[in-house]
Amino acid sequence: MAINYDSPKEEFKKELYDSFRALDIDDLPSKLMSVIQSEPNEISLGKLSKMTGYSLSALSTTLKSMEENNMVKRFKKPKSRKIYVYMDKDLVALYTELQKKRHRHAFLPFLQTIPRIIQKYSEREKFQSEIEMLNDFKEQMKFLEKENHEFIEKLEKWKDLRGK
Repeated sequence: MAINYDSPKEEFKKELYDSFRALDIDDLPSKLMSVIQSEPNEISLGKLSKMTGYSLSALSTTLKSMEENNMVKRFKKPKSRKIYVYMDKDLVALYTELQKKRHRHAFLPFLQTIPRIIQKYSEREKFQSEIEMLNDFKEQMKFLEKENHEFIEKLEKWKDLRGK
């Protein structure tokens, strides 16, 4: 049974939320991004709190982390004490940042660590089957890292072609 929404914007927010959750982004950041992305302009922290039901403290903590990961921008307007949040409406740019984060935090650290583990135990006969498994895993990770890196380059090239 289809859910009826009051507006395309509300339905769009729900679809964005579901999409971000499918990317394994936690509930609060997914909710925040779906709300901020669906707003045509910046939104104040107070309004965001009312719209999401989360406290200013919870929003502030989460938004700080999101800002550090280049997902949102927080700022104050001149002569205002309010904090505003804005999210680039370019989804390719957002997805590119998410892929870069995955590359930095999942692929690269592992690829730096696994050779050390292999070297440490490779001289011991009793670990040879485990070392073979780790070598195979390392080769797979190298392939995935290379493909992910090339995908990021394609995303950035597409952004450049669009002039954004």
